[in-house]
Amino acid sequence: MSEKKHTPGEWFTHREGHSTVYVECRIGGGLIQAVAACRPTAAGREQQEANARLIAAAPELLEALQEIADCGAEAWGEDRPCVRIARAAIAKATGGQP
Repeated sequence: MSEKKHTPGEWFTHREGHSTVYVECRIGGGLIQAVAACRPTAAGREQQEANARLIAAAPELLEALQEIADCGAEAWGEDRPCVRIARAAIAKATGGQP
């Protein structure tokens, strides 16, 4: 598995006022870093919060997908469609090549 380049730590959501849901994480010394800001959408607050939750889950989703892709490649080979799709998503998330 390659070295992580994204902000380490647990990511979580935090609503600020009525208009923005932030995705944040704790960094060294207890400081909080904003990772993303989800603004209101035409579909409303439910979609805005769903977007923020998806972003907040991204580090765990990436790690899980990397494990699944590695296990799938070992079991079935790199040419299996599920492995290719997983590798492409990992590349999109990490800026690498599929």
